[in-house]
Amino acid sequence: MNRPQLPLIRHDLKKKMVFLTGPRQVGKTWLARAVAGDTHDSLYLNCDNFQDRAIVLEQTWLPGTRLLILAELHKISGWKNLLKGIYDTKPDQLQILVTGSARLDTFRQSGDSLAGRFFRHRLNPLALSEIPDPDDTTVERL
Repeated sequence: MNRPQLPLIRHDLKKKMVFLTGPRQVGKTWLARAVAGDTHDSLYLNCDNFQDRAIVLEQTWLPGTRLLILAELHKISGWKNLLKGIYDTKPDQLQILVTGSARLDTFRQSGDSLAGRFFRHRLNPLALSEIPDPDDTTVERL
């Protein structure tokens, strides 16, 4: 399966951070992992996992990381300031993809501004054109 946002996200990551938002269960994690699969030295950290959360808070990912995926970052208190600091001091090769649900969509209403530092992509449920043909035997089953 190929989501139409995939090449757009890859393109935008070369310029700024990308926020991938949308309702639950629409494929944000799948899409983030698809981007990671095309990038050497990628790291997926889910802030619901305490070990991953510690890595984010202490910023102890490997220096050679090229793609940093931060899932559920909005669940960390002060996440906007944390992300702003990470982005403003990151090495040139580091690309940052942040995933989250509706709460991440509404962050612009208050607090520190991340203006000019990110592109937002909203992922919706599958469109009819994205659903594989059940008679096509070359399509991997979901």
